[in-house]
Amino acid sequence: MATPDARWIGNLLLVSLAACPAPAGDDGRSPTAEGVSTTPASTTTTTTTGSEPEPTTASPTTSTTSTATTTTLTTTSTTSTSDTTGPGDGLVALHIEPPQLHVLVTSGWSFPAQFTVTGEDGDGMAIAVEAEWSLDDPALGTITRHGGTFQASNTGAGLATITASAAGLEAIVEVTIEIADDHPVCPPRPPLVAGEPGPGAFVKIVAPEYEGTGVYHGLYLPPDWQPGQRYPMIVESPCNKYGDFTGKVDDATLGYHLAGCRHYVWLVLPYLENGANLDYGWGDVPATIAYWQTNVARTIETWGVDPGAVVVSGFSRGAIGASFVGLHDDAIADAWLGFFMHSHADVITNLTPDQGAGSATRMGRVGGRAALLSWGAAGDGGAANSLKGVELLTSFGYPPTTLAVPGVGHTDAWLQDDPASRQTAQQWLFSTVAARPGTHAIRGRVVDGTGHGVADARIAAGAHVTRTDAHGYYVLLGLVPGVREVTCTHAVLTCSNSQMVDVTATDAQDVDFAASE
Repeated sequence: MATPDARWIGNLLLVSLAACPAPAGDDGRSPTAEGVSTTPASTTTTTTTGSEPEPTTASPTTSTTSTATTTTLTTTSTTSTSDTTGPGDGLVALHIEPPQLHVLVTSGWSFPAQFTVTGEDGDGMAIAVEAEWSLDDPALGTITRHGGTFQASNTGAGLATITASAAGLEAIVEVTIEIADDHPVCPPRPPLVAGEPGPGAFVKIVAPEYEGTGVYHGLYLPPDWQPGQRYPMIVESPCNKYGDFTGKVDDATLGYHLAGCRHYVWLVLPYLENGANLDYGWGDVPATIAYWQTNVARTIETWGVDPGAVVVSGFSRGAIGASFVGLHDDAIADAWLGFFMHSHADVITNLTPDQGAGSATRMGRVGGRAALLSWGAAGDGGAANSLKGVELLTSFGYPPTTLAVPGVGHTDAWLQDDPASRQTAQQWLFSTVAARPGTHAIRGRVVDGTGHGVADARIAAGAHVTRTDAHGYYVLLGLVPGVREVTCTHAVLTCSNSQMVDVTATDAQDVDFAASE
């Protein structure tokens, strides 16, 4: 497995993955364009079938399905009658690679695709050109204006036409987007083991600040994980130790089965006290908050997570902790796209150190983001607090999704044992990640003094951090509405000043930066 490049900033170890495209149209690094033809391409009609390929940065196909789907797509070239002169003189046609694209959105997620264009001169020779890209239906996705990176919206199905324009010529490619109504099932959860993280493994991670202590967390990378892609993530906090439940990171299962073991990174974070993981109670709350913030950010940068697609979850103590810790202040609250609390919630109760005195303030930080509150319908001791949580969130004007799991008491085993209830919870998760309700986005580009895109610039707004792609584009997704300070930094170049951007009502476009030596 490829090893990320590591570097230290202050006392924080950051690891960057090469060529990391993000799951939103112009975020992350663009995939390497390995499909550019060096010989003249002809106008083609191609049939594709969904065949469950492993997503790679080199592959143009983002489909992941076990059901065959046939789609006919066409790439065409058009010669302009314009007598404009310039670098494209002598070109007679443009050709797009790949010549077709079928995107199947599974588990609320699809990976970006990279298009490239080449010119053909009168002698049939291929010539590199810089094209301007456009998409006819913005509801179906986005494409970077000059980079050619396409990302489906993940919420709409249909046929989209992408156009590349250069030297007075145009070439088009049609993209079919399909949304699968799938509910994947995980195999038995692998045990927590020591070693290097890899696809399909649940690995014990000791943060560098806690070497030699009893503090650790768990990281699971999905079976389709590859360097150079970005993935959504579920963060889980463990329940208390009681009965058959150990309260340990080692034995958490909720997030693993919720995600269905496809696309999603799963991170299990502990509660801390006296340099060790705490199996019962709250322990050192400030230390726990700091640990969560540091290691969520570290996991995002190291293992290719989309910072705008992070959902926090938990059962019992973990359900309360999703708010008591996860919404303790504005800084940590900014990290989440959605909230899944099973069997309990942070309400007026003797189960938190402040007896719930600050619960309304904490739960109020959910705002308009997606929340799922569930409980067992048969003697669940946490049900009453779950219902109080529903009432509290509803009083803010943002009623959550609810689920009373039939036939169970105080347990999260239903996510493995009850297919119907698991599907309901998965549908909430997948639609949350696809639509990112209650949040907005900021898009822009970083360019140098000649107007060329600057790759690998670091763009940050609160807890959300991303990097520009090979053409200088970035996107910050899943942002809580409000006025955000957006900053740009680069390892070599100096970026222009930070900008205050208002995303209270809508997304912000063209938030651009200049970078110079």
